Amino acid sequence: MRILISKMNSNPVKNQSPRVSILWICLVLLFVSFFQYFDVLHWSVLTPWGPDLAKCSIRPHDTSVFLAQFFGPFLHGNLEHFLGNFTSLVVLSILFIVLFPNRWLLFWVLQHILSIVLLWLIGSPHTSHIGASLWVYAFSFFLITTGVIHRDKATLSVMFMVFVWMGGFIWGLLPIDPKVSWEGHIAGSIAGVVLALSLGLRWRRKQPAKLQAPDDPYMQFDVNQEA
Repeated sequence: MRILISKMNSNPVKNQSPRVSILWICLVLLFVSFFQYFDVLHWSVLTPWGPDLAKCSIRPHDTSVFLAQFFGPFLHGNLEHFLGNFTSLVVLSILFIVLFPNRWLLFWVLQHILSIVLLWLIGSPHTSHIGASLWVYAFSFFLITTGVIHRDKATLSVMFMVFVWMGGFIWGLLPIDPKVSWEGHIAGSIAGVVLALSLGLRWRRKQPAKLQAPDDPYMQFDVNQEA
C-alpha cells in the first residue's frame, strides 16, 4: 500500500531586513561616544547649563536623582573602559541581529531599563556604577540562554561566538576587583535571561523535531511538514 501525505501549506516567512536595527545600533553607539567625549572635556565647562555628570551614575537605593541614573551606562571612567564596552557591544549586537534582525532596539530599551532597576534594587548602598557593561552582560546572557533553549545550528553557533569573544567574562560576576561593577554585571545578566525566557521565546519559536524517513520505500510522506 502506498500512502502519500501532501505537504501542508505554511505562511511564508517575511524577509526581515536588519537595516533598521543597524541604524539604531549606530545611533546608540554614537550617543555613547558623545557622552564619553564630553565626559573627558568636562561638559560643564562647555555648557554651564549642562547636567552634572557626577549625578548620572547609578547609585543603588538613592532616590534623590533616580531618573538621572538612567544615563549611567553611557558614562565611562576612561578611554580604555569605553573602548572595551564599545567593541563588545558592537560584536554582540551583530550576533544579536543574526538571530533577531528587527528586535535590537526593543531589546536594548527593555534591557537598559530592567538592568538599571535591578542594579538599583540589589546593589550595595553608597556605591556608584557607570559603564555599558550592563548592556554587554545583558546581550551576552540573552544570546547564551537563547542557545540553551533552542539548541539549533544558528543559536548554538551564536552562543559559541559569545563565549569565544567574551572569554572569561564569568569572572566579572564575582566580587574580585573592587573597581569592577560585578553587581551591575549580575543585574545585566539577570535582565538578559529574563528577556530570553519571556520575549525571546516569542521572537524565535522552537523548531519542531524532524521525523526520520521510513525504511519502506512504499511508505512516502513529507517528514518535514509543520504541525
